[in-house]
Amino acid sequence: MKTILVTGGNGLLGRYVVRILGERYRVVVLDKKQPRVSVEYQQGDVLDLTAMIKHTHGVDAIVHLAAIPHPLDHPAEEVVYLNVMGTCNMLEAAARNNVRTFVFASSESTLGFAFAERKNHPDYIPIDEEHPLRPQDPYGMSKVLCEEMCKTYTRRYGIQTICLRMPWVWVPEPDDQKFYRTLINDYPKWYKNLWAFIHVLDAADAFALAVERDYHDEHQAWFITADENWTGIASIELVRKFFPDTIIYKNRLPGTTSLITGNRAKTELGFRPKRTIDDVFSSVSSS
Repeated sequence: MKTILVTGGNGLLGRYVVRILGERYRVVVLDKKQPRVSVEYQQGDVLDLTAMIKHTHGVDAIVHLAAIPHPLDHPAEEVVYLNVMGTCNMLEAAARNNVRTFVFASSESTLGFAFAERKNHPDYIPIDEEHPLRPQDPYGMSKVLCEEMCKTYTRRYGIQTICLRMPWVWVPEPDDQKFYRTLINDYPKWYKNLWAFIHVLDAADAFALAVERDYHDEHQAWFITADENWTGIASIELVRKFFPDTIIYKNRLPGTTSLITGNRAKTELGFRPKRTIDDVFSSVSSS
């Protein structure tokens, strides 16, 4: 049985990823805090390279989730230092222990829209992996730097590095559901996020697919998104109102189609989102 090390496995996304992976593999959670559920656990800090080399010995794949998740509650230097150096240490530990697959939790914030201070609108919609990455904030910048490091470690060591660029990860839990309803009621304020989301169980499934992928000596980065926006409003109306100068590809934005497309992940990773916005507001389940 494969052993999968999940950094940040006690976080919001991490708990779901660990649950899904635990159905198929031996999963070891590496986190600063003890997980709330019974799972194999190693306490550690991704900023401690020596410890990370020890913890990754005998591991088949690393799922790296540990990070500061946005730039709003921490100084810029702290966001960049933890996210970048933590990822660098995990990649270096993987290289020293000949771990062949490294799956990184990247973000649609690499595009640079979500936390932009100056005008930064999409060049075209639906956005795909060819769209330029123009972050203005430390979080988005840190994710771009981490993706570049993944490329470097693939070139040097042949580690398969897979970066999953997720938008806002929504969870079907009561307190969060209440918050999401306020967002939907106030959707114009959230245009910078392009109203993109991914159900947490779909996100967890994407990490499982990445771990299961046959080994390739290559780097990949894919957007992992729901097929729809979270407003319930026709996407073409949203674009015309909030991004009037943005090009819309003909016949590629029907209904409430997501403004960020996950088509490449569908083709190359075999990922298919199963949950809709309605599922976010249903009871928590593993289905």
